[in-house]
Amino acid sequence: MRKLLLAAAVSLVAISFFSEAPASEKDQVERSLSECLDIGLDNNIDVKIAKIEALIKDQDVLLSESVFDALLIGNVYYTDDQSASNNPLFGSKTMTTEYEMGISKELPTGTEISIDYLDTREWTDRLLTEINPYHKAVLSFSARQPVLKNFLGYVDRKTVKFSKIEAEIAGIESMDRIENAIADIAKAYWRLVFSYQNVALRKNLLRQAEKLYNRYKEHLKMGFVEETDLYETEANMRIRKIELLLAQNDLITANNDLLFLLNEEADFIVVPKDRLEALWGGANLFESLNTAFIANRDYRAKKKNLLAKKVNLKIKKNSLWPQIDLVGTLSTSGIDRKFGPANNTLSTNKHPFYYGGIEVSHPLENRAARGEFNKANLEKEKAILEILHIEKSIFTNVDREVRAVNIRLENAKRWTKVKELQYKKFKEQERKLKLGRSTTKDVVDFQNSFDLAAIRQYIAVLDYYYSLIDLENAKDTLLLRIGVIE
Repeated sequence: MRKLLLAAAVSLVAISFFSEAPASEKDQVERSLSECLDIGLDNNIDVKIAKIEALIKDQDVLLSESVFDALLIGNVYYTDDQSASNNPLFGSKTMTTEYEMGISKELPTGTEISIDYLDTREWTDRLLTEINPYHKAVLSFSARQPVLKNFLGYVDRKTVKFSKIEAEIAGIESMDRIENAIADIAKAYWRLVFSYQNVALRKNLLRQAEKLYNRYKEHLKMGFVEETDLYETEANMRIRKIELLLAQNDLITANNDLLFLLNEEADFIVVPKDRLEALWGGANLFESLNTAFIANRDYRAKKKNLLAKKVNLKIKKNSLWPQIDLVGTLSTSGIDRKFGPANNTLSTNKHPFYYGGIEVSHPLENRAARGEFNKANLEKEKAILEILHIEKSIFTNVDREVRAVNIRLENAKRWTKVKELQYKKFKEQERKLKLGRSTTKDVVDFQNSFDLAAIRQYIAVLDYYYSLIDLENAKDTLLLRIGVIE
């Protein structure tokens, strides 16, 4: 018996040390579910990652559009040639300076155009040079037009379209990740609400157990009860203190989990403004399915993905054609001892140069293009099957979540009623005990039954709230519900 009392005393010291002290040292901040969700949208790490991933994919659109960027080039060269020569007429020294500037651009039609300007200054010690030193200026216009592969810029424009669709898919997937994060925050919030209500229940049960124990201590002194009755009430009181300790520890864990999801490092306790009380009603499968097929982002992403695969297939099909380009160049030039006169003749077109041609290239086996085309065709077929799969998945998931909502709603209602009945039984048994028509064991047993029913009722309501969140998440309407999107 002494060992038992010593162990009980140690447990009481531990309970008093760990239960209230940590929470009392921390600041308390009241928050509603809506406030927590707003904070999560700004701070949650998964939300931030999702937003960055969407922005990263947007840059691929810029990369694909860069094919139409104008390219400005500029070069300066200097050459000092003093190579040995076996003929003194050719001289032994030549100094050349070249200045080159140009701009090129591909048009949406696939036409590549360029304008180039080149000025060359040359001095030599050759004896037979008529103008020494001299400037030669050349202004040229060039164009290249694909006529089969990438005809009228088909591949380039389709590549840009493909990148835009991919960016849209990334945006859809980003919103999906954000919604999952919001669902986790909502569940963590309600878990914290449950923990607070559980602690409040445990404190109330402890007060009742202490009240019963103190009453029996007085009754024992007066000889109204046996020592065994006192031991039973004391054991019941100690159990209630242990349960309170566990509930308080669970509350701290729930609080830390919520702060983690909110990405807040401040050491404080969140006090929820909401309670696990309201039961809003069940769910309708037909209405939920109609909403899901309109709002579900996975479904929309798979449709976008099929569109992207079709565009890519067209690109690869065009790549099967030979590379045939029409090319042409028109240039004019001028030579003079000085820079100015040499460049003035460029506008007179006295010394034109014309060049035109057709350039053809095509791999004989063409295995790379055929392999890419076949791969793109298979990817399109895969995308079609993925749409069929997601349609079945939506039906299965929504059906499961609708049933979960309705079953958990009924479960919460039943446990609410059970808790009410168990509480009435417990209070009636207390009344009978005062009249001597019951025993201590009966009162403790009835209190335990009420305790179990109350906890099961809280858990049932919490599960019901979870199922509502899961249903909205399955339909992809959770962000719509909280007003993040319209």
